[in-house]
Amino acid sequence: MKIKQPEDFLSRNRSIKHNHLYLVDDLQGNIPRGDMSGLGMYHLDTRFLSCFEIKLHGTDPIPLLSSTEMGYMSTIVFTNGPIETTTEDGTPVTLPPEIIQLKRETVLYGLQFERFWLVSYYSKPVYMELSLTFDADFRDMFDIRGIVEMPPLQKRPPIMDTSGQNPVLIFGCKDRSGRNLQTGIRFVDLAPEEAPARDLPTVIYRTLLKPRHPLNFNYEIQTIINDHLMNAGVIETSVQTMDEALMHLNFRARRNVQDTAVFVSDNEDFNEMMSRNQKDMQMLTTHSDEGSYVAAGIPWYVALFGRDSLITSRFAMLYNPTVARESLKILAKYQGKETNPHRDEEPGKILHEMRVGELARLGEIPHTPYYGSVDSTPLFIITLYEYFRWTNDRELLCKLWPNALAALNWIDDNLRKHPLGFSTYRSSCPRGILQQGWKDSYDSVMDEFGVIGQPPIALSEVQGYVYLAKTYMARLADYMENKELRQRLKQDCLEFRKRFNTHFWMDDLEYCALALNETGQPFRVITSNPGHCLETGLFYENHANQTVNRLMSADLFNGWGIRTLSSNTVAYNPMSYHNGSIWPHDNALIARGFARLNRPDLVERIFTGLFEAARHMYYRRLPELFCGFRKEDGKEGDPPVRYAVSCNPQAWASAAMYSIIQSMLNMRVDAPRKKLSIHSPRLPHYMSFLQINNLCVGKAMVDLEFRRNHQSVTVDVRNRKGELDITVQV
Repeated sequence: MKIKQPEDFLSRNRSIKHNHLYLVDDLQGNIPRGDMSGLGMYHLDTRFLSCFEIKLHGTDPIPLLSSTEMGYMSTIVFTNGPIETTTEDGTPVTLPPEIIQLKRETVLYGLQFERFWLVSYYSKPVYMELSLTFDADFRDMFDIRGIVEMPPLQKRPPIMDTSGQNPVLIFGCKDRSGRNLQTGIRFVDLAPEEAPARDLPTVIYRTLLKPRHPLNFNYEIQTIINDHLMNAGVIETSVQTMDEALMHLNFRARRNVQDTAVFVSDNEDFNEMMSRNQKDMQMLTTHSDEGSYVAAGIPWYVALFGRDSLITSRFAMLYNPTVARESLKILAKYQGKETNPHRDEEPGKILHEMRVGELARLGEIPHTPYYGSVDSTPLFIITLYEYFRWTNDRELLCKLWPNALAALNWIDDNLRKHPLGFSTYRSSCPRGILQQGWKDSYDSVMDEFGVIGQPPIALSEVQGYVYLAKTYMARLADYMENKELRQRLKQDCLEFRKRFNTHFWMDDLEYCALALNETGQPFRVITSNPGHCLETGLFYENHANQTVNRLMSADLFNGWGIRTLSSNTVAYNPMSYHNGSIWPHDNALIARGFARLNRPDLVERIFTGLFEAARHMYYRRLPELFCGFRKEDGKEGDPPVRYAVSCNPQAWASAAMYSIIQSMLNMRVDAPRKKLSIHSPRLPHYMSFLQINNLCVGKAMVDLEFRRNHQSVTVDVRNRKGELDITVQV
């Protein structure tokens, strides 16, 4: 099942990250001047490096290797094209291609460490120049994305400060919020020359390059705010050099593997995909003074999100329940406490997104934090319950119980705003988000004629989240010995389920409406949204079965996965963000419903579609989304189509396969009772065995091995540590 991996599919940009600091560049490691695609080095929603260009004796070096394998380190190996230079005695010479090696290493750890090697394999000494061009524009991420247009910053002219032990090239400005922002490029062990006046600051390393005698040099790129050198987030150990940083990062990566579930099979593409997911989860994990969380995605969403953090946490329980614990804690800290229309904040509401850049500090965007998400709050309760089921962490449950009650109160208050008693959204903020479900682009809710829906809107999948949140809250009330609350919630769920199936179900289309408007009229379009309700038990049985059949029909399931919108719909566009594309996390949520309905065959189809898509992608990494064009059966050379500006890596996508694997193996956990059950697990035909090592349930840890034998899968339990009753039904 091996295929040739395309060199540049879904990978035109590279990214590495450490905490709040991240670098996005092109395959040559450059940040071209005037780039409009968001390349740069960022810290706290601000771009501190907006240009980096490298020239080898006035020519563009040719990359032979361009790797960001570890997530916190980049390695690029270049060679040369034809170069006109001179030998030591001044004789002109034309160097043939592939006679010079240039290697560049970049490591992020509190700051950006850079190291260069320049080696000649020519037979005589030759003069060589390596020039590096820099710039820093200090633009806010929302300005770069084109969401808010900022006036140009008044930047100070860059200077080369030679007063200290090492020369430092300094870019600086004072932003409109009063912060003094600087980018410092500190040349550590070999001072360069400054180029004659150019449009952008350029430094030059000139040398007589002898055969096989390398030129080595290092520099560091520092972010400085109000004259304070930033560490770009919490760091565990102070370091002075790239080697020290790399030693610590490699140690932490090895330790992370020991602390998380590890997946190994006889399919190397699968192994590579799961290894990439593990590295990306580690890469996106961000440590700050306020707590830890998984950033939503690079480059646009390196920030704390409510919905994204919670869905990622749910998916990642199999990988490591600690992800959920940290997300719940930090989101509880910022839970809404007052009614603030400027931020769409309400008591008990869980935030949508938090930003800290210039526009946020000035109040020109409401993300301080912003609460414009209708589903983050029920997802908070759902995630708390599922975390408790995985860990039996009664201490955290008791600590967050008041937050769960506040979230429940917000849900109930929100339900009362709709005449039929459904959860709705409408922004009160002038700069708020129009559509506030997971499909939050302005045109993601429409009627059958393509007319964009205007809030208040009750989305189908949000009703599923509300129903599941109340179901789970009733069970948590048992643990908290609140029988009155449990009984009320059980009655609420009975009534809510009846209302939903009455008003959302479209008998003539044999499917669920995307949403209801303010008066209860349905948006009669076929979308993936109702698929999220399958795992909740909200549908009547016959409605659930009809939903499953519709989701797997050709206008929704395109071979790679389930589209967000039917191809038969007026608004369908396979190249759009939400109206016909494929989202791995969307498919993972639907697969959870298929597992609940005992349809492991369909879970396997979802898994296979996304896995085959990942096999075509750089590093076997699933992106945030890809285009919804149909997969042509049997055409090996017909890959999924790139979506132009998807985040890559992205938290939902990185964690999605953990959830789908759990659904395919039909694993259910009950840590309070110290139980793990596996019912009729499946493995696809291209995988004979699958090992899951370091699987944690409560305080127990176990290794499991699944083996496919004809039509059944056997399970071996190995290295069980701690008390855990494992039931397997083949």
